[in-house]
Amino acid sequence: MSSFRQLDNGDLSITFTSQEAHVLINLTEQLLELLADGDGQSHQVDPLLHLVGISNSEAPPEDPVLRRLLPNAYDDEQAAGEFRRYTEHGLREKKKAHALLIYEALLPQDEDWNGDTPLDKGSIQITLQMADSLAWLGGLNDLRLALAVRLGFGSEKGRPQADGDSSNLENSEAQNSDLHKKYELMVESDPMKAVYAVYSWIGWLQQSLLEALDK
Repeated sequence: MSSFRQLDNGDLSITFTSQEAHVLINLTEQLLELLADGDGQSHQVDPLLHLVGISNSEAPPEDPVLRRLLPNAYDDEQAAGEFRRYTEHGLREKKKAHALLIYEALLPQDEDWNGDTPLDKGSIQITLQMADSLAWLGGLNDLRLALAVRLGFGSEKGRPQADGDSSNLENSEAQNSDLHKKYELMVESDPMKAVYAVYSWIGWLQQSLLEALDK
């Protein structure tokens, strides 16, 4: 299983198998589509407000994954809506930038390649500087949160947290035993078993990246 390691110059490096890279490319592509502005909610966008990063809408997103990725900041509905109006656009852009960084680092340069075609490479080596490492940490965290919602694992509720917030990882570790039990009870033919495996693997990548950063 691929893991991050710190190089002598302080950069981080990881070598993905072509299958691992293909999984991350497809997941980040889906996340980018989901985070795109205009997530299906019917409200007119004011060009001037959009230019300065202010949203017309104070309502939380309709999609459950987006509600998890862009949660209310306050219990009070009015306060949460006002806060969302001024911050959601910027948060979306930040998360999109993190996902795009992962996507572009792994994407083959072959113009004829598409996401439905297996990668024709034995392995893909990635080298990350500190700023990019933190962006990867945030992007991996968003991917895992998205999968957790699709799996019905955990809660959609919660406050916005810093990328790679240790409390997120601690909560994930506390849930791992429950996840393992569910995984073991699933039959091999269940398509969700593969999703559980990917969810667990991304958690491993997060932990590996944090440990490499701490060295």
